[in-house]
Amino acid sequence: MCIRRCGLFILLLLLDGCAASRPEPNWTGPSNPATVQVSPWSFDGRPGHQYRTEHYLLLSTLDDPARMNQIAQTMEGAYQQYLLLAPAVARNDNPMRCYWFADRDQWAAFTREHAGSESATYLQIVRGGYSLHDEYVAYDLGDSQTFAVAAHEGWHQFVARNFRGRLPPFLEEGLACLFENIRWDNDLPRWNRQTNLTRLRGLRKALARGQLWPLEELIRTHAGLVVDQPSARIEAFYSQSWAFARFMCEYQDGRYFRRLQRMLADVAEGTVFDPTGTHHRAGGEWDSAGVKPMLEYYLGQRLPMIEEEFHQFIRQITLEVMGS
Repeated sequence: MCIRRCGLFILLLLLDGCAASRPEPNWTGPSNPATVQVSPWSFDGRPGHQYRTEHYLLLSTLDDPARMNQIAQTMEGAYQQYLLLAPAVARNDNPMRCYWFADRDQWAAFTREHAGSESATYLQIVRGGYSLHDEYVAYDLGDSQTFAVAAHEGWHQFVARNFRGRLPPFLEEGLACLFENIRWDNDLPRWNRQTNLTRLRGLRKALARGQLWPLEELIRTHAGLVVDQPSARIEAFYSQSWAFARFMCEYQDGRYFRRLQRMLADVAEGTVFDPTGTHHRAGGEWDSAGVKPMLEYYLGQRLPMIEEEFHQFIRQITLEVMGS
């Protein structure tokens, strides 16, 4: 099936709130605030502002400078977190565009005008945002979910800007979920990629109800295929993709973490192992059959063994205390 490179972030519940051989277990983030330059901007006759930072250009109709400064700090802090996960990726540091609208109506109007044939899919998102190529489009949700959307979509944007090849979509979604939970300390954002209460709750529900996706099915799926499915099915997809990303970072004290980083570097270079060849370039036809041999190659295990270890990991993390 032909799909365009995109990311969707669908919020179903309220959101609460790896350069070493294993991921950093503590809350980490910038030590100083990012510099933000503000100038006028407008959309469809509505006045707004653009907020320029070192790596981002945020175009917004939201009339709340303090809120937009928080979003700007989130993006610059998240950018450093992306580099910790993928340190070997060559970067294009020209500012990336992020569109932030004051409400969903403005977001929807922009989407209809700019997203072309993809707009119908994106407009099914009730709360959230989407990325298209190396830009993302979102609107203020009025609470901490806004920052989760920013950091999640920022990962899709980072990948689209800097990766020549295509990550397996479920894994790209799972990795994006690692950045959703943000804590604030002295007006600066902090991340702990092992903590995401919303995804943990979703995983527990799917496990208790016997609704986990079989791994063979999960790895062949992308967000566009689940956006119109029942909410429990969507929740399980994102939660299980998040769990698989954690599995690759954390299983047995980071056993697969360096292998994950090698995969990320190879996808970025366009040299990832894939017999179908459709993960070598981000555009054009995509063959989901390439994902299974890719995972088996980089993890050094057959898929049934990967699934057995993954389910062991799921059972382990669903017993975690739901603290923040």
